Amino acid sequence: MTIQYTIVIPTYNNCEKYLKPCIDSIIKWTDMADVELVISANGCIDNTSRYLHYLETSIPNLKVVWNDEPLGFAKATNEGIKATSASKIILLNNDTILLEQPKNRWLNMLDKGDVNYVLGQYSEITKRRFGIFFCALIDCKVFNTINFLNEDYGTGGCEDIEFCLKAEQAGFSLVDCGNNGTFPIYHKAEGTMLDPSLVQNWYDKFLLNQLKLAEKYNKEWYYWRLSNNYERAIFLKDDTVFPRETQRYEWANENLFGKNVLEIGCSTGYGVQFFPSDIEYLGLDYDPIIVNIAKNQQWLPTAKFEWADINSYELGQYDTIIAFEVIEHLDNGLEIVKLLQSHCKVLLITVPHNEPKGFWGEHHKLHGLTEADFPDFKFEYIDEHGNITSHLRAVDQNNSCNLMICRWENA
Repeated sequence: MTIQYTIVIPTYNNCEKYLKPCIDSIIKWTDMADVELVISANGCIDNTSRYLHYLETSIPNLKVVWNDEPLGFAKATNEGIKATSASKIILLNNDTILLEQPKNRWLNMLDKGDVNYVLGQYSEITKRRFGIFFCALIDCKVFNTINFLNEDYGTGGCEDIEFCLKAEQAGFSLVDCGNNGTFPIYHKAEGTMLDPSLVQNWYDKFLLNQLKLAEKYNKEWYYWRLSNNYERAIFLKDDTVFPRETQRYEWANENLFGKNVLEIGCSTGYGVQFFPSDIEYLGLDYDPIIVNIAKNQQWLPTAKFEWADINSYELGQYDTIIAFEVIEHLDNGLEIVKLLQSHCKVLLITVPHNEPKGFWGEHHKLHGLTEADFPDFKFEYIDEHGNITSHLRAVDQNNSCNLMICRWENA
């Protein structure tokens, strides 16, 4: 009999907990005569190998794809797809169990279009619906046209979002077969991904994958997410820097002392492009994703970036320290100013002037800061439009805020 369906199950350990119950339910509720089962085992060090050898004696249409190393969901799934024989390929997570039903009901419910799935969601990044690939049936003509899942996502998700987008763009139909929750399947959901013994820091990996997706398909979302909901300004190589940010870094360049420069809260490192190319620059930021973005920009050959918490980082001695719109984000910001003064000859900072609580949202911890909070500093001011003046502009409908731009020098 011709094989009609191939079920591809990627698996990474958890044989007893997930894989065995999953396969038992497939055998129980599926006519296996015209169904092929492909198990793509990767990085398994439990009893998965023994169990698969046993299955080979009881399931005639079984193929095992074995890799000693963990491959991540996308690659492990692709390796399984490459071994399939049928024209209709079902991607099934190992943490699923088919529920009681007439035999093959789940297959009949799932076989409706080109790309079929049980659970659909809307992606804010692609602005389209997509299917979550814990259970999906895909016609092999789709793979032949747009290729396999994108392995760049590794472990962490988003490969199904991009695949559905590419399939739609290529003219294939996407069908939600969930029937309002009546599809006969139980899904543990991220049974492997949320197991820290198998996958560490999954949520961080997922965010990185969202950024990969957004960088290609939604730059607005990409910049917004990097900004952490507008906590920081984000500019990448070749971006036009806004007037206020340009003005303050040009001011910093005019007030730099020496060659050894430290910046606290460096964001993507865009400020370094305003400085001489021969300085020794170190940028610190508390967000590891932002630090990696900064490193990838290749601003200056001598620029270095580190992930650090300023409250625990072991500071050295620097000619100039820069902290632009950082102090107000810290509960102990004024104490940090004193700490920084003991590690440099010149300290350059900007903070909002007399900002009322809530004006700039939840990220600011200190409010109402004025010149009195920064003794021994010299002050200038930046208005909403980036104009630097020696005196404060009035706060009105034409200027909603002012920043203090402050310089301290070790006498």
